[in-house]
Amino acid sequence: MLLVPFDFSIVKSINNKKPEGKKVNRFARVIIGLSLLSSFVHAHDVQTITQYLDIKKQKTSGWQQDVLARVSLSRKFNAGMQATYMERFDVYDRRVGAFVGYSPTDRLSLEVKYLQGMGNKLLPEKQTQLTAYYVLGVGYSAFTTIKNSKYAFTNLDTVNLGIEIEKIPSFIVIPQFMIGKATFKRPAETRDIYNYGLRVVFYREKKFSVYAFGYRGKEATQGIIQVTNIMVDTTTAGLGGGYYFTQNFRGELIVDHTDYEQIHNQFITTTLLLNYYF
Repeated sequence: MLLVPFDFSIVKSINNKKPEGKKVNRFARVIIGLSLLSSFVHAHDVQTITQYLDIKKQKTSGWQQDVLARVSLSRKFNAGMQATYMERFDVYDRRVGAFVGYSPTDRLSLEVKYLQGMGNKLLPEKQTQLTAYYVLGVGYSAFTTIKNSKYAFTNLDTVNLGIEIEKIPSFIVIPQFMIGKATFKRPAETRDIYNYGLRVVFYREKKFSVYAFGYRGKEATQGIIQVTNIMVDTTTAGLGGGYYFTQNFRGELIVDHTDYEQIHNQFITTTLLLNYYF
């Protein structure tokens, strides 16, 4: 799925309150650090992810900004940094982190990532992630992500598995599923979570891509509505497309609709991704 949408009726509407200057300045220093990283070590790529959320029931919205910079250290190693700032209703969350990638062979790629929050209420306070991608053979590539997300009152452990299938030129079919456990502090209990879905992509190499996707699952609500022990059934459908404006600049736009059955609400998320390659 995309970055998880958020909130419903028990959360207040967005107001004009701004976070304290000291915290904003600290986050600004991280952004400057990412810029310096790309300037001095010739970043392999810099990516910005801007996400806007429209919550239908409350007729309100929120947004999130991520900045990532990746550098190529050698043929096998790369490393980078990530910073996130989010405003959802009267909540202002931030996190920063780093990741390291390793490709021991042409068929296998590994990446480990760690993100640290700053007193977050909706984003995870700590998140550790291990991703592996392996080319099985002509037209088949498998991937998996093992993730631990520590929220204020919830701990999520998840495993995501998927496979990319390209048996027809320019068409990729990607079935995937996620299973995991949500452990709550109040009350102390553990519940199963899961997600499964399909993405279909049509593309032209280094020119453009268009795709459609759909997912169905059950999620814990800590990262959605700031409530710890509610489980919700989710259904997501969306469309996306990417275009290479130049060899070094690519844009991508994604729009998806998520229905949360138990809270009787629908979220529409619009995501803009911009990649700069160096």
